[in-house]
Amino acid sequence: MTSVFLFTALFVFLFMGMPIAISLGFSSMLAIFFFGKDSLASLSLKLFETSEHYTLMAIPFFILGGTLMSTGGVAKRLIRFAVACVGH
Repeated sequence: MTSVFLFTALFVFLFMGMPIAISLGFSSMLAIFFFGKDSLASLSLKLFETSEHYTLMAIPFFILGGTLMSTGGVAKRLIRFAVACVGH
């Protein structure tokens, strides 16, 4: 029942036009609120506990690095350099 509610809420939020990240967050928070045995205060505690995993912290930094490289033009220069080295 929980997974049906979770996916239904996710698709409702997506069809309403919300961004994917926000709809994932809202649907999971609603599922935890309605079907979980934890309170909302423990939800924030779990959020901060998961930020202690340093391997998960690499994901936002890779996204930030890719954004900086594409806006700065470094990515195009790296691709041109790779094409020049390979010769294709």
